[in-house]
Amino acid sequence: MQLARSGIAQDPRRFGRCQPRTNPVAAMHASVSDDVKLFGTTFAAGFVFVSMLLA
Repeated sequence: MQLARSGIAQDPRRFGRCQPRTNPVAAMHASVSDDVKLFGTTFAAGFVFVSMLLA
């Protein structure tokens, strides 16, 4: 099965795992900020979608 993948393809066992970070405190702040941005974007998109659906 290894030959079926291209040479530059990533290992499938690494799927969903990020690279290890060097500073855990900075990583925590970055992930919290990223989570808030993702929530805000998702909430806004859902709000616009439902508003257009009800209109």
